[in-house]
Order: sequence, then C-alpha cells, then structure tokens
Amino acid sequence: MLGIRNRKFLYATSALMSTMVGVGIFGLPFAFSKSGFFVGLGFLVLITLITLLIDWMYGEIVLRTEAKHQLVGYTRLYLGPTFQKLIFFAAVFTGYSALLAYTIIAGDFLNTIFSSFFYASLQTYSLLFLSIVSLLVLRGLKTVSWIDFFVAILLFIVVILVILSGITDIQPSNLTEWNYEFWFLPYGVLLFAFSGLLGVPIQREILQGQEHRLKKSIFWAVLLVAILYALFSFIVVGISGDTTTPDVVGGLYEYIGSNIVFLVSIFGILAISTCFLMLASGMLEIFNFDFDIPRVKAWALVVFPPAFLYLAGIRTFVNVISLAGAVAIALEGIILVFIYAKAKHKGQRVPEYSLHIPKWILYALIFVFIAGMAYAFIS
Repeated sequence: MLGIRNRKFLYATSALMSTMVGVGIFGLPFAFSKSGFFVGLGFLVLITLITLLIDWMYGEIVLRTEAKHQLVGYTRLYLGPTFQKLIFFAAVFTGYSALLAYTIIAGDFLNTIFSSFFYASLQTYSLLFLSIVSLLVLRGLKTVSWIDFFVAILLFIVVILVILSGITDIQPSNLTEWNYEFWFLPYGVLLFAFSGLLGVPIQREILQGQEHRLKKSIFWAVLLVAILYALFSFIVVGISGDTTTPDVVGGLYEYIGSNIVFLVSIFGILAISTCFLMLASGMLEIFNFDFDIPRVKAWALVVFPPAFLYLAGIRTFVNVISLAGAVAIALEGIILVFIYAKAKHKGQRVPEYSLHIPKWILYALIFVFIAGMAYAFIS
C-alpha cells in the first residue's frame, strides 16, 4: 500500500498528466508522418523542454502567491487588466479550437463505429455529435473529477492497445521518410498536446503540506507524457507510414485488426464526448458568471462559433490544433514569462522552490513563441 505521502505525489503527477493527454495525442502521428518521424521527434524533444520549463515557472508563480487562482487570475494579479484580456483571448481561442477539433475527429470515430450498418457522411456524424453534446451542455450536464480521471485512463488504454497490437508490424522505412513542405507541422500540434497549465494549481492543492515536491511532480508528469507521445507516434508512423490518418485508426485497419480499431474508436468517442462537456461547460460558466451573460446566450456563445467554423469548411483536424498551439498556447507562454518575472519581485510568500533562469533563456522562449506564431500565420 502506498503511504499518504507517496499517494499525494502520485495523484498530483496524474492530475497534470490527465490535463495534458487529450485529443491532441491523436494528431501527433499524422503530423509526424507528414514532416518525417525524426523531424517530429526533434520537435518533441524541444517542446518537452519548453513545457517543462514553462510548467516549472508556473509552479513557482503558484507557490509565490497566497490566494488560489488559475492563469487568468494570476495574469490580473501580476500584470493588470490589459494582459488579462490577452490571456482571456488566448483561452477562448484555444477553447473554440478544441471544440472544433473534437467535432471533426468525432465524425471519424463515429464513422468507424457505425459505418458497417448505418451509412452517413463524416460531416453528418460530426454535426450529430455536436448537436447532442451541445444540448447536454445546455441541460447543465457536465463531468466531475472522477470522470475526468476515468477519461484520462481510457486515453492511456487506447494508446497501450495500439502499441501492443502493432509493435510487430513496424516498417523501419516508414520512419526514415520526411517532407520539407510539412517540416513545421509538429510544432503547433505538440504545443497543443502538451498544454496542461490548468493542472499545475491543482497539483499544489493535492500536495498541500508537501509543496516542496511540486517541482519533482511536474518533472515526472511532463517526462512520462513525452515518453507516451513518442511511443505512440513511433508505433503508428512505423506501422502506417504515409497512410497515417488524423484519427489514427483509419490507417491501422489491416495491421491491428478491425476489433481493436472498433474498440479504440469506442474509447475515443467516449473520451472526446466527456472532454467536450468539460470544456464547453467551463466556457459557459465563464460567460455566464464572470460576464453576467444570460445562460442561453452564454451557451450560444460557446457552441455556435465552432459550429459555424465547421459549416464554413474548416474541417482539417491537425491544422486546427496546430494553429491553436502555435498561436494561442504560445501567447499563453509569452504572458506566463512576464508573470514569472513580476512574481519573482512581487510574490506574496517564499516559494518551496525557486528557479534561477538566466534572462537570455527567457528572451529565447519569447522569441521561439513569437517566431512560431509568425510562421504559423505565414504558412
């Protein structure tokens, strides 16, 4: 039996991992197959290091502050209302992108599940999914913490099933191909897939009385997620190569069997449904409670923009999460660097750990984020 001390550490590490591992994982193999596996792997190492540094910085910000906040609250506290608006824009951009991404990939999963006995287009399946979960959000249905943890476990099961089922079908030649035209694609997808700042303040709460272990907990969470992403991408790209699909399962039929593909699709749609409910409900409450917008209007503000974007023809899953990562997540990263610099001097308590980051590294972080945003817009 784990002692209370170790149990807290495990729960805290799991909390950050579960906020990172989401729908973004399904886009990684496709992005890696387009750019070339080793190009994607190089970006994976870079984004892992950036994520670790950003999360450590956020952890120190959290520990330097008496009151409990999330990123918007820390931005208001240390940088004022102008930056708060910027971080809110980034959060809404990310939220809409994620809801749109869920809608797109849900069509792929539902098609895999039902196409053998009920034919409909991918668009029909996606719009059906969006309609049902949007009505559930309006009815007030939302997930609770144990369901969110269960969903994270489901996603891990999906990954493990694919790894175990396909490990003997890897073709080394699939891993050596690369395409200069798509070399940058993994950058934004990885930023999106590693985004999990929401989990850091939760870790502090879980580790109450053991806050000195927060830095180590963040390290293990980021490292384990990086290993999971690398293994998953290695297996899928190694098996399906340039036939890798954005939903992963489409290119694996002939290799891992229809039963495994069907099961992965079931787990996938369950995970996406609960993630949609969690995110949409959270956004609805922000509009409803923080901006005093009536509930039905707040609901419309949440579900209509992704529906409009989908109907307008924006239906490429990987492009959506890549742009969200390269722009919105990068903007959050830039603002967090400024918060960190302010919290170093204006923090309200002595933190359990303190980073000593040279200024040139902070400038380099900002440069990488801005350069990535610019390249994303240009390309």
